[in-house]
Amino acid sequence: MSKKVKYFHVFGKTTTDDGQEHVITVVGKFEQTRERKLVYEKVPVEVKEGSIVEGVLAYPSNKLLNRKLTLGLSICHPSDEFDEEIGVEIAKKRIEEGVNLGSIETSNVTMLTEDAIMAELFVKLNHIIDNVEEYIGYDD
Repeated sequence: MSKKVKYFHVFGKTTTDDGQEHVITVVGKFEQTRERKLVYEKVPVEVKEGSIVEGVLAYPSNKLLNRKLTLGLSICHPSDEFDEEIGVEIAKKRIEEGVNLGSIETSNVTMLTEDAIMAELFVKLNHIIDNVEEYIGYDD
């Protein structure tokens, strides 16, 4: 199995309802693997004439490619000085710990391209900026 991992990130500023400014960092971890997986399908099996039972047929899938994008988040506290590297590292750590914003998977080579990944990051960043109150302390 071959595996490719690449990280992308964006950041932006927002202000909470109480007037405090935060810098939001959204990181995307892109993973691409090529691995033949087994597909399982339930099929009727005739064990003897007139006696049919349900069996399971396993065969290798034709689709080898798997692409996955997992998003992570960090929010800089207003009393801290924003450091882009620290924000990215915190969001990466949260991805690895499973405290992430979700993931998207595909087996299609035309999906999760670099421009699509950046678009997804910007959409998530803008959503968080507009709803920052819901995300402060999200990993607590």
